[in-house]
Amino acid sequence: MAGAAAARHLLAQNEHPYPPLPSVLAALAGAVSDLNRYPDFRPERFAGIVADWQGVPAGQVVVGHGSAGVALDLFHSVVRPGDNVVHSDPCFDAYPLFCGIAGAEARAVPLGPDARHDLAAMARQLDGRTRIVVLCNPHNPTGTVYSWAELTAFLRQVPATALVLLDEAYVDFAQGWEAPELSARIAEWPNLVVLRTLSKSHGLAALRIGYAIAEESVARRVRAVQVPYAVNRLQEAGLRAAVEAREEVARRIAEIAAERDRLRAELLTLGRSVPPSLTNFLWVEAPGDEGPVGAELERLGVAVRFYPGRGIRIAVGEKDANDAVIEAFTRAAPPATASR
Repeated sequence: MAGAAAARHLLAQNEHPYPPLPSVLAALAGAVSDLNRYPDFRPERFAGIVADWQGVPAGQVVVGHGSAGVALDLFHSVVRPGDNVVHSDPCFDAYPLFCGIAGAEARAVPLGPDARHDLAAMARQLDGRTRIVVLCNPHNPTGTVYSWAELTAFLRQVPATALVLLDEAYVDFAQGWEAPELSARIAEWPNLVVLRTLSKSHGLAALRIGYAIAEESVARRVRAVQVPYAVNRLQEAGLRAAVEAREEVARRIAEIAAERDRLRAELLTLGRSVPPSLTNFLWVEAPGDEGPVGAELERLGVAVRFYPGRGIRIAVGEKDANDAVIEAFTRAAPPATASR
């Protein structure tokens, strides 16, 4: 992370660049008057909001403390010491951590040369002790995607004793990516768990609102290990207001996508290799020393995420933040080799 302590432009954690919508802020303000009261013992009303929103039965919904919290609950419910979990390398930082918490062997599979999961290599890592296969689509940290046809070809190779955790934290930014409705996916693939969050596209990272859609027996098993009162009144109010603000959310997503594409075009012009992204961030391939870029980013007050020897992940910010990124890469020495 470049200059995080003094950064003006916080582009390291893939956060939404804009504050919550006015309607969401109003809903949160209205929910604070009864914070002396406990939320629901089990978040049935909260799950019902998600179920209506996504068109699935409430029994298929698991909600929790951010998508990471729901994912950890899934690990607790199905993984035992000595089991293994297959995931990409690099991937969302939480998954290797969860393997350690659960006492599982983490089978980390390097990405392919196209900055996507190497699905063939991941399939070779599957065995009778595999309990979870993690696929991030769109992928974090590269922003790349697989088509639904490619994913289903992989799903056919996964044994029924393993769950496929399809992390779709960034799917709202993947305009044009097509897949069946969630209910149809779960009906066809009962070992599929689709994970989503309101942290990214809805800009509610601090509220920690996450959910998963899964076959009812899987969802029930996850809910059985969750602590009571896990979802609070502010989260419920924020969720309800965010769901009702679909058009405003869509406009913001379009603005971010336009800035993402502009930023990528500028970086490509500078000779950088940047895979197409369907998220709110970009992956700049950086196999060598990026000290000059890091120094320029720090000088301009830009915090990004460095993966030494691999790449740089840059969240899309407001225009002035993205302009600062372009200036930093322009001023830094060009990479020794570059390809598109």
